[in-house]
Amino acid sequence: MCITILTACSASTTPASDTENDSSASETIGTSDGDSAADGTQAEDSLADYDPTITGAYEDGSTPQFSGEKLRLAIDGEEVVIAMYDNTAVDALMERLPLEELSFFDLSGIEKPIERLEEPLSLGEEEPGYDPVTGEMVIYRPWANFTIFYGDFRYSSELVPLGKVESGLEVLSSKTEDFAGTLERMEDVS
Repeated sequence: MCITILTACSASTTPASDTENDSSASETIGTSDGDSAADGTQAEDSLADYDPTITGAYEDGSTPQFSGEKLRLAIDGEEVVIAMYDNTAVDALMERLPLEELSFFDLSGIEKPIERLEEPLSLGEEEPGYDPVTGEMVIYRPWANFTIFYGDFRYSSELVPLGKVESGLEVLSSKTEDFAGTLERMEDVS
């Protein structure tokens, strides 16, 4: 499992020294306590039962609330629609939109993180600590970037929730190679 994670991390633009200095990176993102998602079965099972209204939970058991804002992630002529949560990390992200030519890669067969940004994403006033479910978009604090889970994951003290994929999760899960996308606000939300 460590070889897979180190390979995925090195496939990104993350310098090896950053990954080595951040021991929590290999422990937190892309691993699932003994679950083997590398074959894709866990992700496929998660998509079969996918419900865009179910959210993950904070450590205290509370859940995020939707803000009514939606984002569009455009990938090769297809789109992923993400319903955003109501928190200060989302507010900070919205101020940076649109984000063009985001580079995504697959990590451990359950998530699609973006490569590190030149200017890290802000957590706003949010305290990390979250148990995400399939379809959630979260900030990973050590890398200050976001990832979208297309498979199930466990609680991590390094995650801050941003939103939930409303439609198009299959677009992400079907990508077997690295890909680029543009993230923008959807102006006309009904």
